[in-house]
Amino acid sequence: MPDHPNALREIRITGESIAPGEAYLAETPVLRAHAGTQPDLFLRWNAVPKAAAAVDVVVHLHGFSQQRGDMALAEKVPRSGLDLSRRARPTLALLPRGNWLGRTYYDFLALLDGGLDRLVDYAIEQFARAAGLSKLDVDRFILTAHSGGGMPAIDAVAGAARAPDELHIFDGLYGRDPSLGDPMQGIEVLERWLRRRLELEPDRPGALRVVYIEWQTGPYSRALGDLISRHLQKPEPALATDLARRYRVEPSGVPHGYVATVCGPELLADPAAEFDWQRMI
Repeated sequence: MPDHPNALREIRITGESIAPGEAYLAETPVLRAHAGTQPDLFLRWNAVPKAAAAVDVVVHLHGFSQQRGDMALAEKVPRSGLDLSRRARPTLALLPRGNWLGRTYYDFLALLDGGLDRLVDYAIEQFARAAGLSKLDVDRFILTAHSGGGMPAIDAVAGAARAPDELHIFDGLYGRDPSLGDPMQGIEVLERWLRRRLELEPDRPGALRVVYIEWQTGPYSRALGDLISRHLQKPEPALATDLARRYRVEPSGVPHGYVATVCGPELLADPAAEFDWQRMI
């Protein structure tokens, strides 16, 4: 990892393509309000044609850290699931460092109220400039989250102008503290997003994949599963069958710390992937 990276210098051009690579950025303007260490933004990309007008963007929100406020972002990269090696579409993946709240907890306050849009725009601009491209747009947008990043992902979606095409949540739907209000608060955000998302099917396919562990995130996850089932009763049967492969909630076959690691690459390769837990572990 570079000591104090301030620009993308790791981009390599091979022929007519930008070669796969990764980099860290520090002092990201959008994340300035977040407490923690630098660098604060990790980027990874697969092969991108120089002639590309747009790329897909994946943003992953990480969970807690036993390193507390001293957590290095590199700690979260291996278990983020941001493996683009089997993804055919040109893609830029982002892992922002969250905001340290105290103890082991992190949230993503800078991504609220349109901050998620601003983060994506900033990263795309930096990448395009470093690659010598005059302009690069976002095609498909995928938001993924693990553990403590799950509820912040819902909050970020609520204030974002760019709605995700796909949302993958890995044992992260803990719900709200009942002492502070409705423990299911936020599920209405997911329902609004799901309703609009399904209106785009099948012309622009999307996905909502949730993998949970019952004793941690079971109640909220199962409630979302029931909501999905109700919405999938409306399309005609053939379409509903296809949608059910991409919009579903299911129990995990691996421990909490590994859900994003093993499921993320599968879903980035195919959002309708069936998890073969024995093979994956």
